[in-house]
Amino acid sequence: MHTIGWKKKLFSVLALMLALVMMMGTLPAMAADASFERLLKTVEPMGGGEVLAGQDVTLRALAHKEATVTARIGSTTVTLKKDSREDGTYYWFTGSYKVPTSAKAGQSLGEILFTAQKDGRTETRTTGSMTVAKLDGITPSQPDGGGDGSSVKPQGGQQVIVTSDYADVFIPAENDRDEDYSAPYYYQLPKGTIDYVSTASSGSVNCLLASGRKVKYSDIKTYATSGNLGDNTISRVGVSADRSYTTLDISGKWSVPFNIEAQPYTYLNAGNTVSSFSPTKVMITFDYTTDIKTGSISFPSGSCFTSASTYTRVKNGISQGVLELTLREPGKYYGCYASYDSMGQLQLRFLNPVSSLEGARIVIDPGHGSYKNSTTLDVGAVANGLYEHKLNADKAAALATELRARGAEVYVLDTWESTDLYSLYARLDAAVAWEPHLYISVHHNSSSNTTARGIEVYYNTPWSMNLAKNVCNNIFGAYQQMDSGSTALNRGHKFSEFAVTRNKQFASILIEYGFITSPVEAAVLSDKSNLPLFASATADGIEAYLAGK
Repeated sequence: MHTIGWKKKLFSVLALMLALVMMMGTLPAMAADASFERLLKTVEPMGGGEVLAGQDVTLRALAHKEATVTARIGSTTVTLKKDSREDGTYYWFTGSYKVPTSAKAGQSLGEILFTAQKDGRTETRTTGSMTVAKLDGITPSQPDGGGDGSSVKPQGGQQVIVTSDYADVFIPAENDRDEDYSAPYYYQLPKGTIDYVSTASSGSVNCLLASGRKVKYSDIKTYATSGNLGDNTISRVGVSADRSYTTLDISGKWSVPFNIEAQPYTYLNAGNTVSSFSPTKVMITFDYTTDIKTGSISFPSGSCFTSASTYTRVKNGISQGVLELTLREPGKYYGCYASYDSMGQLQLRFLNPVSSLEGARIVIDPGHGSYKNSTTLDVGAVANGLYEHKLNADKAAALATELRARGAEVYVLDTWESTDLYSLYARLDAAVAWEPHLYISVHHNSSSNTTARGIEVYYNTPWSMNLAKNVCNNIFGAYQQMDSGSTALNRGHKFSEFAVTRNKQFASILIEYGFITSPVEAAVLSDKSNLPLFASATADGIEAYLAGK
């Protein structure tokens, strides 16, 4: 018994020593991790640019929540205050720098030095130099249309600025295809875009802008009650590329409205049905712009573009500068992410082309399923003992498994019996923040006519048409295998105005896998042994699209 007691004591001592060694080994690692935690993640403005004398320039930094953040321009130091939360650790800090009213045209104000400090540590970030703009003799109060002839409309008066992350663009009926919703061929205006007011009516939902667009009043606010910003000049286009993105940093005098179109594409008729989409170039059109002085634009080897050309024109009375970019892989265009910084510098980010699901980023939205309020659950269609939201969730889960098995990065929106993502726009906002190539909304159809049958897939933007076509045809092929009566129906790919298909940042479709109101299709749709077939067919259609088919 004495020997046993001695052994127990020895074992206890050894165990204690081992625990101390492990703790000593762990603590330095933990301390090292904390010491390398970033204090300053990103800053705005991101680069140098031109400003106006007397202009208020907003300075922003995404920094650690416990940091002290400043920005220095020349001899002026601005303390940035905690503004909005990004996540649990990082917040946006914001401040304002007023350009001296005595600043002369062409004068350099110097670089912007951002500094974040915490617990004796300091991180800095330096951006390009700000220069006072030369307005070619035009002052902000003098109207000037710019351009190259009497056909150019003089601009001036009230100006508005976009306050939403992205403002949908609506086109006046006489110039469009009578959209009741945002136009599929017009890029959304990012936050910070400035335009002139053409017609402002307090009784209308939309404000008509001088550029010919309409936007919702809820997406804008007054920037100036009167005046003129002068002609815009694009002075720089910088191109960079990494594994995922090709980024264009574009410097101009002010945050003009612009449009992005991948071309060529054609419409079937007077509606918005796209008959073909096989782009070879991307055309970026800047309004109120009379010159593009970029010199030679250099494209890195990993860029999705290979060359560029520029020119100016007058269209509908508006001076426009046009930048045309040649796609490295024709047909490969998924959309674009855009942002203006506080100095009017524009950043455009294009997802680089992929040829398969390997590396593709895909958001899946199981339709319906969320609570409209604390007591009302949106279950979608109900028929033949089936609830659409449950079928949607099953199809979405099976599709996610299949896509991940083929190498895709997949984000399934958590819509199941929650309240956060009831709004369709909240679902889109969550997708935009994740920056996917594609967005797939999963649904099942219904009709008062119980004989109605078939698969259909909806799209809105021209670059989503081929995705809808490929997915629809592949699901139809699988359906023929599952339906022993061989009565499957392909209702085709169709243009739609669904909210979840109208975004311009990525390709998006809404799938109707079949009618749960049809007893025949309800049996096929609810059979869980068919889930892998549906998932495989949908993935085949997505992969065909990514391959350029």
